[in-house]
Amino acid sequence: MEKISKELIGASSVQIILSLLVKEDTYGYEIMQKVKEFSEGRIVWKEGSLYPVLKKLETQKMIKSYWKVEKYQRPRKYYTLLEAGRKALTKSIDEWTLMQSIFKKINEG
Repeated sequence: MEKISKELIGASSVQIILSLLVKEDTYGYEIMQKVKEFSEGRIVWKEGSLYPVLKKLETQKMIKSYWKVEKYQRPRKYYTLLEAGRKALTKSIDEWTLMQSIFKKINEG
C-alpha cells in the first residue's frame, strides 16, 4: 500500500491530533503510534513533524501540555484538548464533510 502524500498529511495533521485528544489526553509517541495504526501504516509521523504541530497548537491555546509520571516509567509530556481546540475541531469536521460531499457529487456524475 502506498503512503499518503505529504501535502494531505500536512493539511490534516491538526484535525487528526485534535480528534485523538477529544477521546483522551495522550503523549506524542502514542499519537504517532495511533496514527500509524489507524492508517494501517500509510501515515508514519516522525518526531520532527509531530512536535512542531503540537507546539503550534499549544501556542494557539487549542491544547495544553502537562507532565505525568507513572510508577517505574520516565516522565511523559501529555496533551489535553482545550475549548478553543474543540471549537476548531468542530469547524474542521464541518469543512472536511463539505469537501467529502463535493468529491462524492463529482464522482457520482
